[in-house]
Amino acid sequence: MKDLSQQGTQTAHGGPSFLVREGEIVETRQGGGYARLRVVLAPPFAAPMPMPEPGQFFMVRLPWGPALPRALSPIAAGDGWIELFIKADGLLRGEMAAAPPGTRLALRGPYGTPFVRKANLERRYVLVGGGAGVAPILHFAAARPDLVASLALGFRTPGVRALLPGADVAVEEEDGTTAFGRLAETWQDGLGVIACGPLPLLAAVSRDARWSPAAYVSLEARLGCGFGACLGCTIPTPSGRKRVCVDGPLFACQEVPWLG
Repeated sequence: MKDLSQQGTQTAHGGPSFLVREGEIVETRQGGGYARLRVVLAPPFAAPMPMPEPGQFFMVRLPWGPALPRALSPIAAGDGWIELFIKADGLLRGEMAAAPPGTRLALRGPYGTPFVRKANLERRYVLVGGGAGVAPILHFAAARPDLVASLALGFRTPGVRALLPGADVAVEEEDGTTAFGRLAETWQDGLGVIACGPLPLLAAVSRDARWSPAAYVSLEARLGCGFGACLGCTIPTPSGRKRVCVDGPLFACQEVPWLG
């Protein structure tokens, strides 16, 4: 496996890493318009790649072609490997979903602030995931089961169930149930909410005050460069402008009143 890390540099002031590492897809499964990829990571020439904590993400691209890197949060991670769960649309994600085993990926990261550094750890949470947003939600659930009260996962079509064995998934096309509907059914007084998914889902969570103040939304869909240089993911908050990639991607709903 060719080492792409030699193409990277690092900031002299000890800031975010710009090293490009290489990964190899060793397994791909598809279903319902989504794909789950197992990626083995090649060590860089200087130091091993740190394993991502739930809520962190990699900037991922194919080493060829015009597609820009996309921010992708692992659905699972271990020693020297990660699993990605992606919607199989768009130029890059479509090519990744169709890529055969042995296909190489270029990765930077992990970036972002882990969920446990933003959420109130004195509460338990209903974890809400819609579409590809289930990836960091399930990663968090596996890493911190002590903080999980229940899961509310939703998709439009049933084919995705094969990619999430054992998960109780709401399928809108079957009975009209959504991830937000599952949240409303399962939430109880005293529980918090952590949600990741399409903006309409996050907006619905943000504007419903019943689970305040411990309600959080992950805005990873807004990410650009991933490490804070482009400022393209900057958002207004009551305490000033924040960069989603550095200060998030998880924000308390009170920090993003415009979302609801």
